[in-house]
This record gives sequence, structure tokens and C-alpha cells, in this order.
Amino acid sequence: MEKIIYKKEDLDLVDLDKLLQEANIVVDDIEFVDILNTTTDKYETTLFITPNASTDVTILNAFINGIDPKSKEHVLRDLCVDSVLDKELTAINYKTELKSEVRLDTDVTLTNDGLINETVYYYEKDSVKVPVIKIKEGYKYQTTDLSLNPAERGMYSQEKTWQYYLNDGTLDTSEENTKVKLKVYKTNRQILAVGLNRRTNLVARVSTCLASIGVLMSLFKDDEVSTGKKKAYDALRNLSREFSTDFTEYKSYATTNLYDAIENDKIFTWLDSPVPTKEQLVAAGKTAAEAATFQGYVDALELNDMQNKTIRTYFIEKLKGLVK
Repeated sequence: MEKIIYKKEDLDLVDLDKLLQEANIVVDDIEFVDILNTTTDKYETTLFITPNASTDVTILNAFINGIDPKSKEHVLRDLCVDSVLDKELTAINYKTELKSEVRLDTDVTLTNDGLINETVYYYEKDSVKVPVIKIKEGYKYQTTDLSLNPAERGMYSQEKTWQYYLNDGTLDTSEENTKVKLKVYKTNRQILAVGLNRRTNLVARVSTCLASIGVLMSLFKDDEVSTGKKKAYDALRNLSREFSTDFTEYKSYATTNLYDAIENDKIFTWLDSPVPTKEQLVAAGKTAAEAATFQGYVDALELNDMQNKTIRTYFIEKLKGLVK
């Protein structure tokens, strides 16, 4: 094959040979030649590489120009067993075809009404999360249910999109390496099943939010007997038991009795506590630093939709799927 010419003065011949071997780039010959530039009347070091018949010239060019060719490979291929390396990327099973020492974890985000919005599979390398796959999910509701609260609507379809991360941390959005699947819910059993899952997600999320804000606002405090966190979850457990039938029917069938039960409750008075904004705290006499600290926790825990309303109001709005 013809030689490829590069202007490269910062690579040693021995080092380059070693680097190419480590990158699994095979070439027939490497040589540095000092050539006189007749315009400047100076010698310039020029690199000549003769590719092998099997050399991927695109990868070679990227490597010589300072781009690690591995950075444009998909993370998943580094993690899967050798026997599936010949598969198309989208055909690799990222749950059953990984090396034995590899374990993927997930970061999951939900929509306001409890549906899975996005899932990122990652593994930890030196205590750093390395993303591997992103799954994006989109949904359409039954058109006859659009007048209902989001959490009460029946699902018509779900579209899932799989995309894969490269070793340089970017997401490959090319069509050839993207997998898309559409699922249409045709039976009441399917619609009820997905509804049960999403409303179960909503109850779990609202429980976490209520416990967090209860501790943050010192509605539940540590003492010599128990922690504030335990007291908060004990209070939520008592609330769940009080309205157990309403919670069960809400999750299974999207009934609305639970909203009225919580609205008219007179037992759990801590739900009537207003969640202040930073400005309201300052106006109430807190220092700017104290208000900023409170707001920092609210932001970090994603409790912003609770502010400027009572916990009870947020509770009902969340069960309806109207807020985060």
C-alpha cells in the first residue's frame, strides 16, 4: 500500500511503534525523515507510515492526530464477553452477555405521573460512574382519558429507544446504533398492569418526599429514643394503614377516593405545615445563610414543587401526577 505522510515532530519512532501495538493498529513500516522545506529553508521531520492491508486508515489517521481510536468505540463492547463481539451492537444482551466481573447499575428518572422517563445503565470505574446505555421512554395515553388527571389515564402505547455511549463519554445517536421498540396496550389487563406500576412509583416517590421534608423542617426530630427519619417513616406507615383500602384501590384502579380522604383528614395534622420558599424564610426572620442552606437541601432532594404550599396540598397533587 502507498505510504501516508504526516507532519509529526513530537513522536519518537520507538514510542510510536509501541503505541500502535497497544492500540492494535497493524502497519508494515514506520519511518521519520528530515525533509528540507525549500520555502523556509528549514528541515522538517516528516512521518511516513505504510499501512498493512488490514489497517483501518480512518482509525490510523485519528490515532496519529492525537485521537485515541478507543474513544470512538462503544463502552458496551469492552464489557461484553468475547463470544458476542461479532454481534451488532443493538443485539448484545447487556444483562446476560457481560463479563462475569462486570455489574451494571441504573439511574432512573420518572415522569410526574410515575412513568419511567429515562434509564441510564452505568458501571463504576475508580469510583466514577461510566455510562453504558441510555433508554428513553415515551408514552401516549388513551384519547378518551385525556380529561382525567395524568395518574388516572390509561396507557395506549409505549416507545422505548436504546442508545449507546462511546468511550469518550458521548452518546452515539446514529440511526444504525439505535434500537427502537413500540408496544401498544390492547387489553384492559395490560393497561391496569402498567397503571399499577406507575401509581406504585408515585406512592413511593411521595413517601420519600414527605419524609425528607418532614425531617428538613424539623417536624420529626432526633431524640434519645429515635431518629427524625425513623419517626417520619413511622408517621407515613400510620397514614398508609389508616387509608390502606383507599391506597390499594388507587394503585390498582386509579380510584379518586384517596384524594378526598387525605384532604378531609384530621388525624395527621403535620400535613398542614406549609413548605416555605427561601424568601419566605428570610421574611420570617431566618438569616440569609440559613435560608440558603434550607434551599440547597430542597434543590438537592428535588423538593421544589412542595414549596409555597402545604405538605397536604403537595401530597394530593403528586398522587394526581401533576407535580414532580
